[in-house]
Amino acid sequence: MADKSQVHTIQASDGTTLIEIAAAPNSDEADLLCGFLESEGIPARIVHADARILPSNMGALGDVRVYVAQDDEHRALALLRQREAEYEELDDDTETLVTDDGPADIDENAPPEKE
Repeated sequence: MADKSQVHTIQASDGTTLIEIAAAPNSDEADLLCGFLESEGIPARIVHADARILPSNMGALGDVRVYVAQDDEHRALALLRQREAEYEELDDDTETLVTDDGPADIDENAPPEKE
């Protein structure tokens, strides 16, 4: 989650103030955070540098930032903290599949689902 001493804000085209609530090391992780927030009813926006040639380990230069409307900031931060706490409580094993709904049971003998 974003460090409050370095919080970035931007203005949306409709004048809404957007607050940075998280930074991810790459677009895939930012997409996951954004999708999680949107599944909870909080519109989120991803902003990153156009320098896609940078490796993802460039520190803050490579961060992809997730923004929400200022009105949604506190709820979004609370949801991200809750999500992180729940993740930390999971057993640390290679057998656990974690979804947005929590750990999932996998039946390895079940036939594959049709797409």
